[in-house]
Amino acid sequence: MNFPWIPLLAVLLILAAAAACGCMAPETVVSDDVKAEVLAYADPIADNLMQGFNEGNYTIYSRGFSPEMRQALDEGAFEQNREHVTSRIGLYESRSDPVVTETGEHIAVNYKAKFEREDGVALRFVFKKDDPSHRLHGLWFNSPKLRS
Repeated sequence: MNFPWIPLLAVLLILAAAAACGCMAPETVVSDDVKAEVLAYADPIADNLMQGFNEGNYTIYSRGFSPEMRQALDEGAFEQNREHVTSRIGLYESRSDPVVTETGEHIAVNYKAKFEREDGVALRFVFKKDDPSHRLHGLWFNSPKLRS
């Protein structure tokens, strides 16, 4: 049996373990000025990604990926992950205003999203602060139905 979410789960577990041992700086909400600056590049990436997700179009979905992200989440993994998500919660419909946080060298944009069969799905987009290209370095979808 193939479990497409295993690589993403492994990354999440490593980050959780590092946070638990105090190896990471605490996550803090950014100022309104920084939030506006981050959303200027993060919102269009989120829009493209979710459009590509709904259409099953990897080219659109991965447009904002960093090279490392593109390698970790290739087209085959995208198709498997998409099937996992859509079979449980359906297609993406909308998202709320985000909370933007920073931890050490990363900026995270956290949305609550509505899908066809579940509302309040956590979407987390992670960027590196020192990356002038503003490429996506991490992505998580999380909800009770996705964990079941």
